[in-house]
Formats: sequence, structure tokens, C-alpha cells
Amino acid sequence: MVDIRIDGYSVDMTPGTRLTLERFNPMLNFTSVQGSRVYGFSLPDTPLNRRVLGFVNQAQVPYKNRRFYCEKYVNTQLVERGYVKVQDVPAGSYNLYFTQNLGEIFGDLQNVLLPDIDFGTVPAPVAPTLAANHLTDAVAFPMIENPGFYGNNAGVVGFNNAMNRVSAGEMDTKARVPMVFLSWLFEQFGQKVGWQFGGTFLEDPDVLRLLLFNLYSLDDQPTIQYRNHLPELTFPGLLIALRQLFNLYLDFDVRRRVCTLDYTDDILKAPTVLDWTAKAEPTHTKLPELQNRLELSYDIDGNDALMKPIPADFDKYTTAETPATAGGSLVPIRSRFGTLQTNSATGLAMTSQPGISLYNKDSAARGLPRLLFWNGVIDGKPIATHAIGDRRLVWNGAGNLVDRHWRMFERFKANTFLIRKILYLTPADLATFRFRNKVHIRGVNYLIGSMKAVLGADENIIPAEVELWKV
Repeated sequence: MVDIRIDGYSVDMTPGTRLTLERFNPMLNFTSVQGSRVYGFSLPDTPLNRRVLGFVNQAQVPYKNRRFYCEKYVNTQLVERGYVKVQDVPAGSYNLYFTQNLGEIFGDLQNVLLPDIDFGTVPAPVAPTLAANHLTDAVAFPMIENPGFYGNNAGVVGFNNAMNRVSAGEMDTKARVPMVFLSWLFEQFGQKVGWQFGGTFLEDPDVLRLLLFNLYSLDDQPTIQYRNHLPELTFPGLLIALRQLFNLYLDFDVRRRVCTLDYTDDILKAPTVLDWTAKAEPTHTKLPELQNRLELSYDIDGNDALMKPIPADFDKYTTAETPATAGGSLVPIRSRFGTLQTNSATGLAMTSQPGISLYNKDSAARGLPRLLFWNGVIDGKPIATHAIGDRRLVWNGAGNLVDRHWRMFERFKANTFLIRKILYLTPADLATFRFRNKVHIRGVNYLIGSMKAVLGADENIIPAEVELWKV
């Protein structure tokens, strides 16, 4: 039996109602995260349904564009959860549509740029702590070479060609720029919207050291306003940019309000635990995968004079063409997050571009989003660079992003093909399946790219159209 529960109430349904559920694998989309969707459906006009839906059928009741939490059960198995909204109310029925609401999960802050969100203010330190604790502190003050910080006003007294310059244990008073830890931003944003963030990405000890580079100086300012030191991204845009840089798998639990960020390559390495051979129809349609090579890159800040021309390690990476991939095309994946070069002689990150300061008449743009690893204090200097240990935020050369985060996915794209097939699933299959789980069918392992199932035609067996990508 199909049971629809809205805000916890089992609503009345028209006999013979069928629901079409469609799901999509977030691993295969690098520009957005598609939530599940259920095609529009109708409920009869009954006293129970009127009460649950707030009597929106009555002319005297003002319409509120509200969402109702909705769960769908088949034979007591929870197969989908999300939200429904009222589309219209003709005589005798309610027409609803279902969405996981991933485009609105963060409420009023969904589409607000991070610099426009008030994350609080603290007094500017007279003497910033050099050895910032990345596990507890909000910001660090890394020393970064930037002779162009004051633009054409290079004669600012007390400026010595670097941001947060430290000499003999003391930090210069000019060009002090606090940089926010990425993990702190996740925690603070989560508190504002009532979400939690976790997963192997945010448990990675190196990721906990990531800083958000910026150019906003504290010159003569008594306070640190955290919003001034954040990139011009929305928080969903930040998630996508991180996904495109580190090849992340984003999973949203809208009921528990938990977002999990895991490494896709780890999921591809995991063993196959589901054998659905007996559930598969023998016939299928097979299609080649023509986008079988990767083109990986990130935005380069055109105001950074040291990135012209683009250094080889920071330039885009393209999968080499082989006989197996000949004739295929590229999958372009470009992150908004870039990084800075490192001066091999001093060990300091380096750039050359105007900062934002009341002493700088050239102040204009914030600069593009960039990340650095907090290395701590080395030889008396607070250091943050594009490298930590044997990993670097570059596409080429030693310790690159491709080798660490993209090789399994690259091999998957080079060797995969698409199978369209009908599977006959039980309610328990739908209730427990996750797209991160690979399935085995007749000697081949697959990722499921999408699934379209009809609920209600049969209480025990649910036909599902699936797209299978060979692993």
C-alpha cells in the first residue's frame, strides 16, 4: 500500500493513485545537485486533507506559499522524503507537486553572497596571534608577499611588500589581513541555517587547515567583520566550487538537515555489495560514453600579475587521448577556487595585486576565491601556502589534485558505457538504496546514474527505469 504522510499525517488518497518517483546520482553532475522529484499528483477533497493542507481550498483563507514536509511509504517502507507544495485547488481535489527543495534548503540565505551575511564582529587584535589554532580559531594572519598591495600608493609608511609581515616576532601594522578558516565558516553557516556538515572531506586533517585568502586590510579599523574577508560566493556556490576542486560527493538529508561531503574516488574504490542480477530484465539499450576525458581547471585571478602567464603547475589538466578514448570529447570542470604561488626562496605564498584599504586608491575588486593551507609558524613566520605535506592545490606536478582526488573518476569516465534497463525492485530496495552503492548485474558492476520508479501499481514489485554506468 502507498501511504503519503504530510506533516506526519497519513492523508486520504484516491484509490488507484500512482506516483512517479525520479532520483539522480549527484556524482555525475558538477554544476548543481539535483534532488529527487515526484511528478505532480492529486489528493481528494476530504475533511482530513483540508485540515492538513490548511483549508487552502476556501476563498476566505489567504494562500501561503508554504511547503509541507512529506514522506512516502510503500508497504511501511519509507522510500522518499522531501516537501510538497500546492499547485492549484480545483473543485474536489488538491494538485500538489513534490520536491526535495535543494534549491531552498538554506532558507533566506540560499542565494545571499557570503560577504552580505553578518557572521559577527570582534575587536581587531593589537598583536595578532601568530600561531593560530586551526581547530579552534576563526582566523589566521599568514605572511604573504604582495608588493602590489597598495597599488600606485606604494609609499605607505610601515608597509614592507608583504601582507601580515612579521619581523622579530612582531607583525607590521599595515596590510594586516585576517583569513578565515574554511571549517569555521561551515560551522557558523550551519548554525545560522540549522544544518550540520560532515563527511570524510571535513574530517580530513589537511582540509581543516584550509584558509580563505582575501585582500581586505584592517588598516585603521578597530574591528574584524568576518563578512569582509569572505569570497563573493553564495554558500551553495561554495559547495559546488569545492566539489569541482576536490571531486566531492554531496549528499543532502533534508529531514535530518545534514549535508555530507565525501571524496568521490573513495566511493569508487569501495566494494560492490548489491547483486541485483535477479531483479534485472534481460534486455537493455546500450550507449557509448562520448564524454570520456576530463578537463580540470580553476579560475585564475587576472589581477594577480604573478599569474601571467599561467604557471605550468596551475594550468588546466586534460586527460590524454588514448586508443580507447579516441573520438570522445572532454568534460570541462572548472572550480571558482584557485590558489597562490609560493616563493621557493622564502617559502612564502606570493601574489602581486591591489588590496582593499583606505590607503589604497586602487582598491576595487575583492579578488577571486582562493584557498591556502595553514602551515603554522615556521622560522618565526606564520605561513600559509598552496601545499601541506605531500599535497598541493595544483593540477600538474608533484602532489597535484588529479593524482589525489580524480584518478579513479578519470578511469571510470574512460572505460564506462551506459545501459538503460528495467529493474523490478521491492519497497525495501527503494528504501535502503543509496547512489553511492554500486550494483552487480550479470558479471558487471555499475553505478546507477538515475532511477525512475512508479509507485502504487503493485505493492510488492516496483518497476524502475534505470541508467547504469559501467564501473
